[in-house]
Amino acid sequence: MTLHPLRAAGIIWVSSGPTNAHAITRSEEETIALGRSLGERLSGGEIILISGELGAGKTRLVQGIAQGLDTDDNPRSPTFVLVNRHVGRLVLHHCDLYRLNSADEVEDLGLMELAEQGDVLVVEWPERGDGVFPSDSLNVHMKRGADDNERSVSFTGDGPIVRVLVEAMNAMVN
Repeated sequence: MTLHPLRAAGIIWVSSGPTNAHAITRSEEETIALGRSLGERLSGGEIILISGELGAGKTRLVQGIAQGLDTDDNPRSPTFVLVNRHVGRLVLHHCDLYRLNSADEVEDLGLMELAEQGDVLVVEWPERGDGVFPSDSLNVHMKRGADDNERSVSFTGDGPIVRVLVEAMNAMVN
């Protein structure tokens, strides 16, 4: 019997509806595996907004997404560059908005055009651009768990893209 990668990795996955789900990871490797499973299900044009405190594992999740998109490089937090581009099965734009101060600054980056052209847009610190991103974005909230390595990862959103992604993630563990 072959276990699904999320189960084999020990990730706890709980669905609470068609557009809401929750995962618990207990190591950096599990967080990366969760991101990889998500990345494998992306088809282009998705916007993924990842929020959480410093050290919550946002960049580790993005590294997994990049692996799921078959990129050759390992994303790092682009805090000083703002946007890094990674090419694989699809183009991934990894954005870190931590240093920006307003939604106007975020809008000036032209991030929406990247998703509109079929690229995947993953944004850390999306709250800096409150109101800029569409409601059908996949919202991912990460927080530290009971011990140093545990992470709580919540997936929420509205719209068909989120529904398809959450359903795909649910199907792979059921």
